[in-house]
Amino acid sequence: MIDESVEFDDDEFDAEPSKSQLKRDALAVRDLGSELAALGAAERARVPLPDDVVEAIDVLNKTTKNGARKRQLGWLAKRLRKVDIEPIEAALESIRQAARANTQTLHVVEQWRDRLLGDDDQPNPKQALTDFLDKYAHADAQQIRQLQRSAGKEKSQSKPPKSARSLFKVVRDAINSPPESD
Repeated sequence: MIDESVEFDDDEFDAEPSKSQLKRDALAVRDLGSELAALGAAERARVPLPDDVVEAIDVLNKTTKNGARKRQLGWLAKRLRKVDIEPIEAALESIRQAARANTQTLHVVEQWRDRLLGDDDQPNPKQALTDFLDKYAHADAQQIRQLQRSAGKEKSQSKPPKSARSLFKVVRDAINSPPESD
């Protein structure tokens, strides 16, 4: 028989996170530790980390054995649970956004290079050069024309694409550099 006089307060149950939620939070902190350990030194310098966390990351990166790495990752996660991780996550998101922007720029550079070399979708390299110079007037047209010709010769002679690589660099520099103001 159920006693209907006993009322349960839902707030009592919501006050504490569930065991599953605690486990998800612990795994998220552990994943954060893995992500921090994967960063290069320059990127990690942009993240606000306490000294003990930096030390734990350095030890983790020096550890090669799988079991020892797992233990060290747990130690790093324990250190991270004691600090406020919001600024760390914000800095990591900033790094991720910069990486996404860099990837997007590289895709644009690749598309321009392919157009300038006369790929299947845009078989007219002269029109591609005109379009490129309309958008990036500060680019060196003579150098790009020379690299277009050289890349075409290399392709027809089945040589390594040295000029295509140089064209990629020239296009990248033109896209990344601001136009010169007069």
